[in-house]
Amino acid sequence: MAEPSIAEGLQALREQAGAVTYAEIAARISRLRAERSGGAGFEVSRSTVYDAFRPGRTRLNPDLVVDIVLSLGVSPEDAEGWRERCTTTRPAVARSPSRSAPSDSVAGPQPTPPSPPAPAGRAAPTWTGRQRLLLVAATLLAAIAVNLVGGELVIWLELPLFLDMIGTAVVAIALGPWYAVATAVVTQFAAVPLHGTSAGLPFTPVAIVGALIWGYGARRWGLARSLPRFLLLSVVVALACTIVAVPITAAVFEGYSSHVAANSLTDRFQTVGENLVLAVASSNLTASVLDKLIAGFVGLALGVPLLSTFASPPREPSSP
Repeated sequence: MAEPSIAEGLQALREQAGAVTYAEIAARISRLRAERSGGAGFEVSRSTVYDAFRPGRTRLNPDLVVDIVLSLGVSPEDAEGWRERCTTTRPAVARSPSRSAPSDSVAGPQPTPPSPPAPAGRAAPTWTGRQRLLLVAATLLAAIAVNLVGGELVIWLELPLFLDMIGTAVVAIALGPWYAVATAVVTQFAAVPLHGTSAGLPFTPVAIVGALIWGYGARRWGLARSLPRFLLLSVVVALACTIVAVPITAAVFEGYSSHVAANSLTDRFQTVGENLVLAVASSNLTASVLDKLIAGFVGLALGVPLLSTFASPPREPSSP
């Protein structure tokens, strides 16, 4: 039957793309359709995608099949070949004899059915282990460098920001929460020789909390599918980071860290009658919200294209 051959082809394509989960395929299709229409509201369920991979289907949605193969790295031209297969196999199902119809011949060997036609285009190759390792390493190193440069700018210009988690936000979207945690931790330790002080090390848990919330929010809860959702997630990150940072600032640094601009804000809040802990919380939250909104915006702008790069296999050179 033609339908199982299409399902088998989709399964083979899925395996070649790195055994992508049905939920991830559904998320990619939702993003693809949203980008195509210029808006949101095109959620595709995991069960809908799974059903297309199920052998024995007698009815296929050509548009869904095309979006599935596009999400797995097939070029738009080759994807149209899959659409043609879906439409041309339908008449074959209609003309196939029913199970109750008698067979023309009882005795003698049965003819071997012809092999199903191959897909119109070959599946795109997958990243090799070495290629993926190099790409991940380059992404992490670049993100750490962005964090360190941002932290230096804050010190030089005495900005009321932090700017040391922009790269962490990018990695959280592109690679996931635990890669983001690694980025945050390495940034904190790499900043010691760069700044000539270990004053930032006690704030490592703050960076870890931000990395985890950004990572799980983007990759598991789907909050990176639109700018408003991700900016809201970034506000949650800011609040969580403040909750972790305030006790550290109050206990380890007696309310005043090496962040000059934040210390100035703390002084201003104290002049209006707030106690030290409340003043630290107010100044930290003020700086953190603005800082995480900036980091979230940049993270979304750079992280989504990187996510597509990791999801889409490299192209084979076209044959002459």
